[in-house]
Amino acid sequence: MGDKDRAFRRLLADERLFLKFLRRFLKQNLPDVIDVEALTLDDLHREDITFIPPDLSERESDVLYRIRGTDAEAYVYVLVEHQSSVSHLMPFRLLSYVVQFWTRYVEKVGEASKRKDFLLPPVLPVVFYEGATRWTAPVHFAEKVRNAYDFGKFIPAFEYRLISLRDKNPEALLSYGDALGALFYLANPSKTEGFLEAAERLRIFLLDLSDEERELTTNHLRGYLRILMKKEGLEIDDALDLCLEREEADVMLTYMQKEFRKARKEGREEGREEGREEGREKGQLEMGISIALAMLEAGEPEEKILRYTGLSLSQLEEIRDGKK
Repeated sequence: MGDKDRAFRRLLADERLFLKFLRRFLKQNLPDVIDVEALTLDDLHREDITFIPPDLSERESDVLYRIRGTDAEAYVYVLVEHQSSVSHLMPFRLLSYVVQFWTRYVEKVGEASKRKDFLLPPVLPVVFYEGATRWTAPVHFAEKVRNAYDFGKFIPAFEYRLISLRDKNPEALLSYGDALGALFYLANPSKTEGFLEAAERLRIFLLDLSDEERELTTNHLRGYLRILMKKEGLEIDDALDLCLEREEADVMLTYMQKEFRKARKEGREEGREEGREEGREKGQLEMGISIALAMLEAGEPEEKILRYTGLSLSQLEEIRDGKK
């Protein structure tokens, strides 16, 4: 499972973020009998299931929610497309996933499904596309059927809702002033800022968030930082990833901006002299040393510093001696 897959699955699995997602992008697609603004977290239930076949799991992820309104119940199925190459069979595939869900639903209901008054639940199919190129696949199933017009009503009138992140203005995403806007801004492939500029904007943006929104952003920030840094050729090692998990978002963004500059500089210099791979390794070592220095200044215990940075005890002692 790739970084993008992990980040988006984790985001959509968070009921608080998914409720924001519903209100922001799908309100107009749900009927009045489901008042999206009145929904609470208790009205959402995430189903523990995926319809993505193994051969597509690296490029896609999905989530299925049951939505319970005052007078109606429906399901929302979101397929997240990570790659920039467009799947032109998407209408067929979405329809097949929905049919798979209905098949399981009938099996679960059992004998009651044979009654005359039994009805299948409605499903809103959504494709959330975060690739960099324009989405060109059809959204109507009939467009993938030969001579569909001639067969008219005998062809399923099925379509999905497309949400293309590249078509969302990065400034507009930030203007929402919440965790979902911040995370979608980081993931937006059309923003012009690189890692350093995006991290600085987000650090300043966090200052105006409520405690709840800041905490929500922090919970999901690691995955998106990994994606941004990898895009610019720098991997985050396990020790630093653990450090990211335990720090507040604004503190870690400040760390990462500083260390990204050093790692990129060291990587370039070493890459010219000994090759890109060695330069990247040295850059990450420099990153660990800087984090260790900051933690020493903060009075953090030795065991914690070793765990966060991945440095050896002898390396830490050298850093401590050099600091005196």
